Amino acid sequence: MTDYKRGKFNFEAPVVNGRPAPYRHVGKYRVRADARDIVTGKCLFLDDFSVPRMIYAQVLRSPYAHARIKRIDTEKALALTGVHTVITYKDMPKGWTLGWPPHKDLMDQEVYFAGDPVAVCAADTVDIAREALHLIEVEYEVLPAVFDAMDALKEDAPVLFPGKFKSGTNEVDPGVPHFQPEGPWWKVEGGDVEKGFEESAYIGDSLVEFNKMCSPNAPEAPGCIVRWEGASDYTIWASSQSPFICKLFNGPRIPKSNLRVKTFNVGGSYGNKQTLSSTILCCAIAAIKTGRPVKLVMSKHEQLVAHEQRLGSKIRARIGMTEDGIFNAVQGCWYVDTGALCDAVQGQVGVGLGEAQLVMAKCKNWDLDSKVVVTNKCPAGIVRGYGGQELNSCLARVMSHCMMLADKDPIEIFKKNYVSPGDKYVWRDGLVWQSRGSDHYPATMQMAADKFGWDEAWNGWLKPTRVEGRKAYGVGAGIIGNADVCEDNTQCLVRIQHDVKGRGATLIVQTDITESGMGQRAAAAKFAAEVMNVPIEKVYVTEPDSLNNVVNFGLCGSRGTVTVGKAVTKAAADAKRKVLEMGALHFHCSPEQLETKDFQVFVRDNPQKSIPIKKLGPKDLNVIGYGEHVEQFDIPSCCLFLTEVEVDLDTGEVKVLRFTQGTDIGQIIDNRMIRMQLQGGVGSASLDTATMEECIYDVNGTGKLLTNSMLEYKCRTFNDMPKHNCVIEESQLDTFMFKAVGIGEISGAAGASAVLMAISNAIGVEVNEYPATPDVILKALRSKEGK
Repeated sequence: MTDYKRGKFNFEAPVVNGRPAPYRHVGKYRVRADARDIVTGKCLFLDDFSVPRMIYAQVLRSPYAHARIKRIDTEKALALTGVHTVITYKDMPKGWTLGWPPHKDLMDQEVYFAGDPVAVCAADTVDIAREALHLIEVEYEVLPAVFDAMDALKEDAPVLFPGKFKSGTNEVDPGVPHFQPEGPWWKVEGGDVEKGFEESAYIGDSLVEFNKMCSPNAPEAPGCIVRWEGASDYTIWASSQSPFICKLFNGPRIPKSNLRVKTFNVGGSYGNKQTLSSTILCCAIAAIKTGRPVKLVMSKHEQLVAHEQRLGSKIRARIGMTEDGIFNAVQGCWYVDTGALCDAVQGQVGVGLGEAQLVMAKCKNWDLDSKVVVTNKCPAGIVRGYGGQELNSCLARVMSHCMMLADKDPIEIFKKNYVSPGDKYVWRDGLVWQSRGSDHYPATMQMAADKFGWDEAWNGWLKPTRVEGRKAYGVGAGIIGNADVCEDNTQCLVRIQHDVKGRGATLIVQTDITESGMGQRAAAAKFAAEVMNVPIEKVYVTEPDSLNNVVNFGLCGSRGTVTVGKAVTKAAADAKRKVLEMGALHFHCSPEQLETKDFQVFVRDNPQKSIPIKKLGPKDLNVIGYGEHVEQFDIPSCCLFLTEVEVDLDTGEVKVLRFTQGTDIGQIIDNRMIRMQLQGGVGSASLDTATMEECIYDVNGTGKLLTNSMLEYKCRTFNDMPKHNCVIEESQLDTFMFKAVGIGEISGAAGASAVLMAISNAIGVEVNEYPATPDVILKALRSKEGK
């Protein structure tokens, strides 16, 4: 009998006439297993959960942007009935330090932003803990503050963390070892920039600000429960979208700790609820002091003033373009405002610089530097786009100026310059990668433009599509992509667990996935069901838990489709291989002659010859398959964003009327889910960063955030969503068995720059300030009249 050795069989998706054969599940809508529980409120969120003996924490926060605590008295608070502990900087052990490089203690005698933790109180109820906060007496010495990255680099600027950074200033050390193990990378260099400008027919030169550090404002506020198990062990339940990232970042910040992180459903994250470091550390220190599990859920006010905001960006840049529309030289510096804490922002900078190279992939001459700077604002960090939207929104305006000088149609320029197979770029790991991505992107851009009616609406630069009375209409376009869709190593186990009675089984997918709205758990179940050819109702995805699952970084960078998809399909294929090898022994044939369906093995040419998988192997034992994905950055995604706006020339009010997205995702996994991703990607801290979303600080007073409630912080509601269209190409990218690529993160990331282009065209003058609120529009109109 033939010896069928491991690794001989390659279970690739079947192909007919160059296209995938009809799938049973992939590409089709399937009701999510969690759908009914989510819409009826039955599913479990952190706020629904409690553990025995649990008490509640609340945090006293600084009212000043920068101050030193001269005196703090907690005696009255500690005397309040029901209070278990009150912790200040005086009670903190050494080593509870945040940031990279480590620079900001959880609580310190010095506070660095209005919202910085001053004291943590743990009590029997939330109300008692809040009452205790009012009994804490604090006397502050107000210190000079700085609220702008470029100002923070001036010689007379207050240095916030003396001795913590190599620069000796507020500029944070470049690079982050986890992303760049071979050394820091923070600038794109290459070619001969001056020669590139000499050879350019058109040069754009602008200072652009995407600097209002908007809040992602997820519906569910951040929260956690921490139980100290004794010694170095902690169990954490958190509203994080990634148990592994939460463990990876917070383990070193709680000295000598071993963290187990569990998650539930997450009520929205938008990339923002990952590490939850300050909240988790506050609970952890209280749990140690009291010996009780401690729960802390931020209020909506706290979420706005003290949880991570989007990075602030300022760019002074020059971009040169040749006569035939190829970007030929880029020179500039990206000033990144990370607020009062740099939590591995250097990784976001690396992604932003990488994405800049994707949209100007034909450019050979680069000198694009970056500086990450701390200020006295709320800490900034991960928000959908992960550095790409921040840089793209600024560089897109400089690119637009080039195109305007050349009187070139932006769609044609995008098609010529966007990354194509064979183009090289440096990604966030500092290494050179060569694209294996789609060669259909230009065609997809054109199809999207045609569906939008671009040729009919585009009248040229700074020219409205039409004017009706005092309403002017304009169109704009933006382009963005990301090579993070294949980032971070991932593992998966797939187990065939036989039913105790009958011929059936359950397919168990063991990998760490938190559901935060995108349907990633449902997609993982679909992949496994497709490979094994079983009903999706018979697939179970394990609960997110860093201890009970193999490694998966979770949902970030739109990585889940490829990374989880590859790991799950390889694990399912491995389990299937073992099943077919056992079947070959039973039927005295080769495994290639067999197939599986509904937990049965049958002979392809004679389906009547079949046997339940349950009867093939040793009694009661699971069949277990293993699969993994190893990080790579050579398949960039792409999304074109086209939009039309209406501008009231009297009031400056802007309305986004409609938008169309064009993308190539390789293979649709779920036809409803992809539309949801495209629509959902334009939500909070995305499209409306162009017109309304901003964090406004009292920079001439206390430094407090003034947009500190949902009355002051402006964002679009569901009822105000513009009309939406999309064009989705399926070019079968070489990613994994089902040829798909993720799209969620970039789906709305070019929306902000597209809207500013549309506004500029509508009113006939360039607008380079985000958000383009009515006062910005009216100022631009007055400058036009002044000319």
